[in-house]
Amino acid sequence: MKKHLLLTLCLASSFLVHAQAPTWANDVAPIFYNNCTRCHNPSGIAPFSLMTYADAMQVTQSIRASVQSRTMPPWPPDPAYQRFTHERLLSAQEIQTIVTWVDSNSVSGNLSQAPTPPVYTGVSQMPNPDMVSQMPLYTVNASADLYRCFVMPSGLANDEFVTKVEVLPGNRNIVHHALIYQDVANTCVNLDNADPAPGYTSFGGVGSFTATLVFGWVPGQEMYELPPNMGIRLLANTNIIMQIHYPGGTFNQLDSTQVRFTFASGTVRDVTLNPVLNYWANLTNGPINIPPNTTRTYHAQQAVSSDVTLLTVAPHMHLIGRTIKSYAIDPNGDTIPFIDIPDWNFHWQGFYNFRQLIRVPAGSVVHADAFYDNTSNNPWNPSSPPQQVNAGEATNDEMLVVYFAYMPYLPGDENIIVDSSVLSGTEPPPAIISPVQTPQLYAPYPVPSQGTVNFTFFLPQGGRTTLEIVDAQGRTVATIAGGELRAGHHQFSYDVTALAKGTYFVQLTQNEVKRSKAFVH
Repeated sequence: MKKHLLLTLCLASSFLVHAQAPTWANDVAPIFYNNCTRCHNPSGIAPFSLMTYADAMQVTQSIRASVQSRTMPPWPPDPAYQRFTHERLLSAQEIQTIVTWVDSNSVSGNLSQAPTPPVYTGVSQMPNPDMVSQMPLYTVNASADLYRCFVMPSGLANDEFVTKVEVLPGNRNIVHHALIYQDVANTCVNLDNADPAPGYTSFGGVGSFTATLVFGWVPGQEMYELPPNMGIRLLANTNIIMQIHYPGGTFNQLDSTQVRFTFASGTVRDVTLNPVLNYWANLTNGPINIPPNTTRTYHAQQAVSSDVTLLTVAPHMHLIGRTIKSYAIDPNGDTIPFIDIPDWNFHWQGFYNFRQLIRVPAGSVVHADAFYDNTSNNPWNPSSPPQQVNAGEATNDEMLVVYFAYMPYLPGDENIIVDSSVLSGTEPPPAIISPVQTPQLYAPYPVPSQGTVNFTFFLPQGGRTTLEIVDAQGRTVATIAGGELRAGHHQFSYDVTALAKGTYFVQLTQNEVKRSKAFVH
């Protein structure tokens, strides 16, 4: 009797769990429609659609792995450091719902109860722009990196303020990045006329000292939208200049990229977009010079002479870059956080709008710390074996740039809330786990050693940490560092000439987590 009762209870429990398992219609579709389908639709940039139950059933295991590892939805900024509008973040509960759905046979539920799918009219997020500037059809044949500029008269009779701007690459496979400038002078027009092909080649800027930046598109960037009553001024009769970077090794490829604008109406505050922090003007330990099999950290800073209000931040590096953080130190010594990207991904960059405008008072200093890994440990390293990397605009060069959209401060700006979820309390919890969770130890250099070996590592949080050298038998032969260390990147150098020749391991330990790398002396 007891066995029968136990079996009955187990069956009932199993039925209850199954009955309560998440379904596509009631649980999963709402998550996808709110967070995923802007890219994962038939005309989006993602490789497959998630608009229907049938779509999702084709890739359930991929979905599970991607959300559990937090690689999807892609959102590089650490939400524990700073929050932005339109964040692509899943809460822990949403992730668990998706994982449980996959593990419970991915049941559909009653599809008639699913929410109405969002409508996507095409690749553009701006279906009714006020102005479209499109470059002429151009055939790219480039053995080396090509920076090609295309001039398009705006035809504007009066000044206009841009509140939304979107770049649509004509050929996403070859458009590395695009910078949108304006210029009322005819310098760029003359350069274009002097070249028989569409556009003209110009490395760096567009060849005119009077051109000003309006917008930048990089892989992963979507439509950029400014807060209400604020805009980037386009001058009457200005020329739109689009500088596009095509990577070397591109042959017989066609492109006709376009940029779309939406204009404001009424009184608008003038917003400026500039690379305030950059590798050519304000590095404190430059120039960028990263030998093969080494890691380096660079720092840029710029003093602020008057009160400004920040709307947007946009860091930019290439493939060797691994982390970047930007912040300000105000006159009282307090830190104003801007952005922290602890796991840089060149393919997912963007212009990030603060959810609440930020005041930076006069006398503050704006900073950026960027870490670069030119070793084989870097999965994005374009060279195998690693090669010398210097500053430059080519894909295999490196950059440190942080763009800011800003305007002169007015009292009360810091109280302007751009994202209404701040007030409604509907935003995801800020305690979402950062991409880098555990200590990271990078390859020692130089190898073989030349008397002194450099050891570099990253700590996601501060705490008691030891760095030791152990021999092939696992015996500690030297302690390089021990004690309380702060979060962030650390580098120690150690003279190994007293050690016998052979293979050794550097071992990093924090909170019982161990990392080790071999080196030859």
